[in-house]
Order: sequence, then C-alpha cells, then structure tokens
Amino acid sequence: MLRAMLGLTKTVYEDSAEVVIVGTGAGGATAARVLAAAGVDVLMLEEGPRLQTAKRPRAAVGALSGSLRAAGSQTTTGMAPIPLLQGLCVGGSTAMNSGIIWRMPEDVRQTWIAEHGLASLVDAEALERIYAVIEEELEVAETSDEVLGGNATLMRMASEALGLPGKAMSRNARRCEGKGECLQGCPGERRQSMDVSYVPRSIRDGARLETGCRVERVDIEGGRAVGVSGLKVDPVSREVLGRFRVRAQHVVVAAGVVHTPLVLQRSGLRGMVGHRFQAHPGAAIVGRFPEPVRMSYGATQGYEVPMRDRGFKLESLSLPPEMLAARLPGAGAEWQERIANLDHYAQWCAQVRMEAKGRITAGPLGPLAFYEPTERDLAKVQDALTLICDMMFEAGAVEVYPGIDGVPEVLRSRAEVATLREKAWQTGQVHLVASHLFGTAVAGADPSTSVVDDQLRAHGVSGLYVMDASVFPTNMGVNPQHSIMAVVWRAAEALAARIDQRAAA
Repeated sequence: MLRAMLGLTKTVYEDSAEVVIVGTGAGGATAARVLAAAGVDVLMLEEGPRLQTAKRPRAAVGALSGSLRAAGSQTTTGMAPIPLLQGLCVGGSTAMNSGIIWRMPEDVRQTWIAEHGLASLVDAEALERIYAVIEEELEVAETSDEVLGGNATLMRMASEALGLPGKAMSRNARRCEGKGECLQGCPGERRQSMDVSYVPRSIRDGARLETGCRVERVDIEGGRAVGVSGLKVDPVSREVLGRFRVRAQHVVVAAGVVHTPLVLQRSGLRGMVGHRFQAHPGAAIVGRFPEPVRMSYGATQGYEVPMRDRGFKLESLSLPPEMLAARLPGAGAEWQERIANLDHYAQWCAQVRMEAKGRITAGPLGPLAFYEPTERDLAKVQDALTLICDMMFEAGAVEVYPGIDGVPEVLRSRAEVATLREKAWQTGQVHLVASHLFGTAVAGADPSTSVVDDQLRAHGVSGLYVMDASVFPTNMGVNPQHSIMAVVWRAAEALAARIDQRAAA
C-alpha cells in the first residue's frame, strides 16, 4: 500500500514536444500521421500496450480482454446496461474492428453545415481530396467474392431475393486473406488498422510513442494548454508506476468519446463537455442452415444492407466458435446437438442510428454513461431484427434464434417471425451493444452549444484541440472510422500550417 501511495507522487517520466497527442486510435493516429509528415515534433501518448500481432492470442476472448477497455465490461448505467466497446491499446478500436469504410453521408454533411456551422470542416472538395489519399494509403477496396465467405454470401442471397439495397463492404483490407480473425488482430496484418499503418508511419516520419500513459488532465496556464499530466502505468498489468508530465505547445486530445470528456472536465472545461453522447447500439440474430456455412472462413464482416430511410444498417458478422456457442439456445442434449453442428450457423447484426442523447461524467469508480434508447429507437431495433429473421428464412435457414426476451427462442418458419411484431419491445428486452460512439465534445460555431470550433480548437483555451469522434455533433448511421480520419486530417493540416507560419515568422 505504501509503495503504491509513494508511486502516485513520484514522477517517473517527463518529456516535451511541439504537439502531444493523447490516444492512438483513428483520430489520434491520423493527427500524428499528418503532423509528423509536415515536420512537426509529435509525441503520441497511449494508455494501453503496443500489441505485437504475432503474439496476440488467437482465441477471441483472450485477444479482446487484452485490447478492450475494462476487458469489454464498460457499460451505460441504468436497468438495462449497454456495453460500450472501446479499444485500449495502440491503434485503439481500429486494432480489433473489421475495417469497414464509409465516407460521410451527404445528408450528415449538410446537417453539420446548416445546423452547426461546420462548412469549413466538411468542405466537400477538401474531404474528397483527403478521402482519396486515405483510401490509397490504407488499401481500401470492396470485399471480393474470393473472401466474402459463406456468412456474407447468404446475406447477399437474402438481400437480392428481397430486393434490398445490399452491397459488399468496402474495407481497409485490399489484400484480405479471409481468415476471419479481425477481432483478434489480422494475423497477416492485411487490414490497415492504425497500429500497423499510421502509428508506425508517423514514427518513421519522426514522431515518438510512449505507452502506459493514463492522461488525467490537460495542464492549462493563463488560458493556454501547455501540456498534459497523469499516471504512468504498466500497459499490461495496469500497475501504477508513478506520475508523468509532458510539456507541449499544442495538445490534441483523442482519448475516445467516453474518456475525452473526462480529461477535459478534469482540466476545468465545462459547458457542453460530456453532453450529446450518441451511439449506434446494435444486436444480432443467429440462424441455422442445412448446409455448412463455414463462418470461420471469409472476411469477418463482408456484406451490408444500408437502410438509412429506416434508421439502421444490417451487417454480416462472423464469430469465433467460442463466442458463437454462447449464442445458441437450449440445454442438455438439445444444446449439445446444436454445438455438434457449429459449422451450420450464420450471424447478421443491425447497427441502429438512435435519436437518444445522453451524457458522460466521472463517477467514483470510473466514467458514468447515462444513455437510454427512446421508444422510437426501440421500434427501429424491432424493425431491423425482424427483417434479419425474414432474410434468414429467405436464404434457407431451418431455425432462427432471435435472442429476444418474451418471444420464442427458436423460430422455424418465416410465418413465425410475426410473433416478433405482436407488441412493441421494451428497454431490456433486447440485448444491445454499442461500438460506434459520438459526441461529448461537439464541434460547432456557437461556443454556448459546442466545445470546439470548425478547426477542432477548444473554445476559450488556446493550444487545445479535440480530434476524435467526440467532436461529431450528430451520429452517422454508418461506420464512422473514415469520417473521423477525414475531419481530423482536415484539422491537423490547419494546425500544421499554423505551426509552420509561426516558425517562419
């Protein structure tokens, strides 16, 4: 105990840089890539470890427990907690996602301009240029038939049969080998997540990386950010080693939608910090097919059905055997029989663009996320999941497992899907998970309703920037990684130009 108490006061790491970046996910790594290439002295700080792909566990549970914040146990508060999945390692959530790429939908871009004054940040010509560069550097391509896999192929069959607007996913994995191990870290490093692309590229361009840095606050003097400070921890064991401090001329906070507002709150920022928390909670349906599906082969996620007019997007999502087994209903001999046919299952999920808005604040044991789906949000979930059930039977499923409280745990015909529509679903009836998070430090022209401006500079604090999905004033309805990178690239270019101008002066 005494050793731990002494460790909290002992400074074990000090450093300085022109720009210090807190976090190495899609936002932080992109900022580092742009700034380091421009010759800026950049220091990246990451709380989690720098995982070596070859040494990551291939069992999904072990791999995810070592790369997700709180081993995946971080949730919203309330009677029906929703898990909030965020990466805690170099590369952030990109190190275990499926690399799905979507440009910002035009309706979202127009809303940001008309309602939030962000015309400069999302200028169409600038974004087009940036998207093109990112897509070339990160090897973005549509998933080919060769690696689509049985799970995604069945979804394509159902989509085409029902006349739905399905398509093969675009991913940052042009050289994908179809091993279905995105969650554990692409074994051949074909997926260009930040840990294998922009972080090492930034280091080659002169940036530095320090892991095990749990940033507590931005140090502010005279209304200007002058660095960051916090606890130095063992990035694997989480043991506190002491304190650290980094001095910098500019601070970029990119700690994620849940933790960025906590850093800002501890630094004295108030107003809209932590507010407008939004998400794409989703759920999945499993179906059993008469012929082997071979879920273990093919892209982890390869096919999607965007239904923006109905407020959701459907996706194929393959699971490792140990996670798939937990989704199967029944007990005893019935469950054993289903396990014996583990190669015959497909799983498709829905990501729902919810209207609910919550907030993030600090609690005694960590962040508190207050968030509750509305009745209209639950209606979208019901619409999406019943559509998936219909699609599975259309594709030839012999059994479908809704996993919804209050309805049969096994459906055996498309006619039985009607039981899912008999009455409106309630909170807690469906088990939701959210990995697409937004808001909590939103961008906007009006300081009274936003936290940062159209160049992602904090209102009222010079030298402080936020560059992650926290700045999104709305959610997207599609996978956000590409949009995060594009708006951060835009803001990082502006920051690099200001630094260059001051150096020239």
